[in-house]
Amino acid sequence: MDGAEPTRLAFLVTHIVQIKKNVLNQMIQHSQAQAPLECCGLLSGQDEVISDLHTMSNRVKSPVRFEMDPLELLLLFKSLRAVGDTHLGIYHSHPSTEAYPSATDIEESFYPDCTYFIVSLKDPLSPQIRAFQIEDHKVRGVEMIELE
Repeated sequence: MDGAEPTRLAFLVTHIVQIKKNVLNQMIQHSQAQAPLECCGLLSGQDEVISDLHTMSNRVKSPVRFEMDPLELLLLFKSLRAVGDTHLGIYHSHPSTEAYPSATDIEESFYPDCTYFIVSLKDPLSPQIRAFQIEDHKVRGVEMIELE
């Protein structure tokens, strides 16, 4: 085996995120409640396990874009620090498109250490959630492990 092989294999490893099942259900409920507009929020937890969902206001009230209020973000980050939680993810919905980051989602992904979740309501009877890492305009799928 030559020296290049381990480097090539490292790029094949899928990122994994652990998330509580109730958080996934809350994402779907928030998405459905805000449809046909995009919803958004932050995800937090401890020890790399996402256990809490924090709904945020979508300031632009758009069916194709979201923007969180900076004051809401500041207050939430202070609250997370106070209780020892870590910001681990960001979620938003795509009311009528696939669960894949749009060009705007990629351009406005400012947290490379977080996992981005997208809830698609394209098929309203079967919502889909997918997770991604977005860094330097590169999108990688993330495997979700659901915890009780």
